[in-house]
Amino acid sequence: MAVADDLRNIVIVARREYFSRLRTRTFVFSTVALMLLVTLLAAAPIAITWIGRGSNGSKVVVYTGPRVSLAASDVASSLNAQLNTDPTDPAIDASVTTDLAAARTAVVDGKLSGLLDIERQGSGDLAFTYVTTANPSLERLPLLMEQATSSIAIQDRLTRLGISPGEQAGVFAKADFSTVDPTAGQGGPTTGAEQAARFGIGFGLTILIFMAILLYGQWIAQSVAEEKSSRVMEVILNAASPFQLLGGKVTGVGALALTQYIVIAIPAGLVLLFQGQLSSLILGGAAQPSSLPQGISVALLAVFGLFFLLGFGLYSVLYAAAGSLVSRQEELNQLIGPLTMISTAGYLIAAWSASGLVDLERFPMTLLSYVPFLSPYLMLARFSSGGAGPIAVLIAAVILGLTIVAALWVAARIYSAGVLLYGQQPGFRKVWAALRAGR
Repeated sequence: MAVADDLRNIVIVARREYFSRLRTRTFVFSTVALMLLVTLLAAAPIAITWIGRGSNGSKVVVYTGPRVSLAASDVASSLNAQLNTDPTDPAIDASVTTDLAAARTAVVDGKLSGLLDIERQGSGDLAFTYVTTANPSLERLPLLMEQATSSIAIQDRLTRLGISPGEQAGVFAKADFSTVDPTAGQGGPTTGAEQAARFGIGFGLTILIFMAILLYGQWIAQSVAEEKSSRVMEVILNAASPFQLLGGKVTGVGALALTQYIVIAIPAGLVLLFQGQLSSLILGGAAQPSSLPQGISVALLAVFGLFFLLGFGLYSVLYAAAGSLVSRQEELNQLIGPLTMISTAGYLIAAWSASGLVDLERFPMTLLSYVPFLSPYLMLARFSSGGAGPIAVLIAAVILGLTIVAALWVAARIYSAGVLLYGQQPGFRKVWAALRAGR
């Protein structure tokens, strides 16, 4: 009967928390805004490609001086062949000009992206001058032009040495080069592209956990603080136990967080899943079969869901306990600050690992991934990069689950005694006194 009473009261409190916040304009507006933003971000690759198609590439003209025994049309064709890897979406549109002064004026007026002026030096080598208003440190085209002209200069040298174009083709053939991870064949990424995709997806999922803990944990703390400041908590504690109130608030806000995430994720997920078909519809071409984006797998989504729930559960009960210790909203940040700092530390370490600044597979980072307050971020990052297997995930989840049980016991005692601290300044001694006095 006691268990049934606990569950009934937890459901009542959870329902109240869920629907009271679900109906607020802030929740509705924020959900709609986030859904639109995330969906637009998911469709960004298609939009960028569509915008770029209208430009037909950056217009570049080639001018060859009188001493250059090289046809400008051949140079333009070489540039187009080297830089336009996708014929349907060219990066540049190289052509020939015979009026050097007019071409320079067109570059200044913005009608041309660049002018490639080719002269022959006294040594016999070609000298290339690329005239453009683009900032070489901010745009890729000047760098790509430098690389392409180096290839043209080498071909010119080989021609002057008497090597035929057919023999030159063998000289310039691409090397067989690949990048692999040492964990390849053991669940790790097999290529550099796959490794980058896994890190990117893992980093994005880590951000989602961090936002959920930060945003919805503060909701719980503010809800408890509001009830205490209005003295409603004293009345509620006569109708339900601290454990029931704590469990109800965490469950209600957690369900609301999950609702918002699902509403946001469904349209964005559909855009990602059918990006091939959408790209074919908007840009033309053959449609690609629908599939999960590179780097996302069912196992990764399952691990994300597990640590999302466990991480939110751990932090939310502690946020609720912190909210019960303050008498005014202004005092709330003082107590939730340490929790926010710990959560931010875990997120930053995961972010640094995605950028390559931190190696999570080295000691003591591997050990930190099992620390309950950090494992929702670090273990997810390790699993997404292929560094952690199912056994490591299971161990971290069990440790996190046991910590939640202990946190519930501690938070319930603080919660029950928090009402006695009305009007008192919160501090370590007050928290310790509340913990000892709790029942």
